[in-house]
Parts: sequence; structure tokens; C-alpha cells
Amino acid sequence: MRRSSRAGAAGLLAISLLTDLVAPGIAPAAETSVVNEVQDRLQISAEQRRRLVRGEVVSYAVTENSERELAIGFAMIVPVPMSEIADYLASGQMIAQDDAISEFGAVPDEASTGNLGGPRFYWIKRRVQRRPHLSLLHRIVVADSGSIIHVERYFYAGHSFNATEILTGAFAHRDGPLVFSINRVSTDEVLGVGNQLKGTIGHAQLRDDMRVRLDRLRAFLIRPRSTQSP
Repeated sequence: MRRSSRAGAAGLLAISLLTDLVAPGIAPAAETSVVNEVQDRLQISAEQRRRLVRGEVVSYAVTENSERELAIGFAMIVPVPMSEIADYLASGQMIAQDDAISEFGAVPDEASTGNLGGPRFYWIKRRVQRRPHLSLLHRIVVADSGSIIHVERYFYAGHSFNATEILTGAFAHRDGPLVFSINRVSTDEVLGVGNQLKGTIGHAQLRDDMRVRLDRLRAFLIRPRSTQSP
């Protein structure tokens, strides 16, 4: 099997695992493109796909697997070369540019603190509910020439937040790469009395945090580039 086929299959598998969707078999390439398959698996509607082409950022529902879980998804089309998005994700910029993260380093400390390249574990110091907190990050990147999948799995100790999974990916699209992100948070904060209100507040906060991440990605990639005089 060619490398691109392996990467594409791994990407679709990652989407299936983290979205918990059950999708029909992959249609032949002549009938359905990979990006359409991705949108089908993410359950992005026809109307949302039209909004994506118009340049809008759309949110879509993601199945939640327990009463402790909050989950949401976002997607957008970014009119830049696929290679630029792949470089942004593979180099760890989603994490490095996160204002909530103050420090990070490899585990074990075999690489410089500022290096986020490669699939491995990292310790992360970030603000959670306005307080500094240490967590363990497992980061995985799967990429080929037409797609990239970037997975972040955060594990917390001594906190009401149990774990966070963030899947961010991009697939080549005729109008520009389709970028999507799915965030799952497992937390005890939404249990107990007033759980519906807590869930509503939690979803709103999660939605705001994800939107900031994607806005930062788009602003970085479509920023004006300096030109040199001849």
C-alpha cells in the first residue's frame, strides 16, 4: 500500500475513533473524494458545506459518550497551500501559540523546551479555570501530501478535569484545504445538581476556546507576507 493511502486511512480512522461515528464503507474514489468522505463522517450538512465554501466557520455536533463529557466540532476552509497548514500543525504551533500554556517540555527531557516536533509525550503547564496546572500531553501527527491529522491528548491529575482530546486535521479541497477540529473534554464539573446549566456553560466555554484556536490558525496563515524590493 502506498504511503498516501496509509496516511489517509489512518486519518479517517482517527476521525472515526474520536467522533465515535459509524459510517458506511468508503465509496470508490471515482464517486466520492476523500474530503467528502471526511465531511460525511463529521456529519457536516449540505448547507454547512455551502457556508464553508463562502468562507464561514461552522460548528457541528459531536456525539458525547458519557454525562461527564463535553464535545464540539468546528470546520473551515483556509485558502492557502496545503503545505503551509501541514507545517503549522506538524511544528506544534497549535500548542506553542496557545496563550493558556506558559511552559512545556519533552518527557523524558531529551529535546529542547521549545521543540514540539514529532509524536511523543510532553509536560504542559497551563491555566485551567484561571489556575496554573500541570498535565501530560500525548501528541500524534499523521501526514501525507494531501492531508494531516494532529491529535492532542491531555491527562490531568488532582483536578476535576480528567482528560481532553483535540483532533485537528486538514484535507485538500478544491476551494482550499478543509480544516476541522474536534474537542472532547471529560470533567466532573458538569455532574450533580444543575448539571444541565453546567453543561450549557461548559459547551459555551469550549466553543469559545476552539474558535480562538482556529481564528489564530487562520490569521497566522493568511497574514500579509513581507516582500522585498527588487
